[in-house]
Amino acid sequence: VAAEYPNSKFYAIDFTTQNSNDNNVTFISCDIHQVLPFPDNEFDYVFSRNKTDFFTNNNFQGFLFEVFRVLKPGGWFEIVHSLRVDDDARGPTFRRMDAARVSWYKERGIDIDLITRLEDYLKMTGKAEFISSQTVKLPLGGDGYGEFAREAALNYIKLMKELFAPYLGVSFEEYDRMANEIENETKEKRGEIFSRAKR
Repeated sequence: VAAEYPNSKFYAIDFTTQNSNDNNVTFISCDIHQVLPFPDNEFDYVFSRNKTDFFTNNNFQGFLFEVFRVLKPGGWFEIVHSLRVDDDARGPTFRRMDAARVSWYKERGIDIDLITRLEDYLKMTGKAEFISSQTVKLPLGGDGYGEFAREAALNYIKLMKELFAPYLGVSFEEYDRMANEIENETKEKRGEIFSRAKR
């Protein structure tokens, strides 16, 4: 987006700072559970991707209030999040891994299906004047974006090893074996994920 709008200024918030090749992008290290480091009515547009997994229900409501605080009147908030893969589109190891993931989040008060009730959360803020949503079914594997979605899912599984391996009661080596098995399962049995966008 920054490349498409070179005359606009973009701020990217994450837990760690990163570098960008775009001169109009500034990365800021920030805890999104806290007050956002911007004044009121600062932005025309706020975008969030796959962040709902970081919030309990109460924390998420606070995050939405912060987003609307920094948005200018009439500004746009777009949130995109991936929904879970259908059970019949996964192999046994993938299902086992996902069940552990869901349980791990629930034990920490995080509702991974929160995104399905996003419209209600937006209405509760009293700030959303117009809500539009779109749900898109994406292939998990294959060509183009389907392969990108598959790689993203596999990278997430590998990234979460230090958290999920102990939770599953397996060694890191066994976890790696499971990750490889999931990679093979997604090659053999192409599934689908759903991506939902709200504006």
